[in-house]
Amino acid sequence: MKNTDNTKESFLEFIERHFSMTAASPERCYIHLLGKTLLDFSLEEKWIDFQFIVDERHVNVIGTAHGGIMAGLADECMGFGAAALIGLKDEVVTTSDMQFNCMKPIFKGDVLRIHMCLRHIGRRSVIATAEIFRGEDLVFMATENLFRIPRDNVASDSMIFK
Repeated sequence: MKNTDNTKESFLEFIERHFSMTAASPERCYIHLLGKTLLDFSLEEKWIDFQFIVDERHVNVIGTAHGGIMAGLADECMGFGAAALIGLKDEVVTTSDMQFNCMKPIFKGDVLRIHMCLRHIGRRSVIATAEIFRGEDLVFMATENLFRIPRDNVASDSMIFK
């Protein structure tokens, strides 16, 4: 596949750049609010596991995690994972559509594991899934389609893609 570099070194460099820029400019990063951390990955099998701890910023008025925050977390993990696992050089990915399901309530203090996996990698699109677990319980899941777009169509001040 053209425009890709999916070596372990390029993957780890992308991860480092992503997390260091997020920490350096939290006011510019929606993803800083999410505060996910990398747990494990497989370049060969095209998956990444993240951890996320629900805090008071993530819950709604009834005390459960806000569905929009959980959808945003899943979207961030799938989009970030797609870009990192494919190893895009001259392209970026952006979400075209997403479906999600909440299976169980999620509460402040819950430690969640997000397992994202690439299901299809095409020339123009990518399909990814995210399953969110509390312990062994599946509490949230999502599927999304992402467009692959040329990097020169991205805003010049985009932090991570410089």
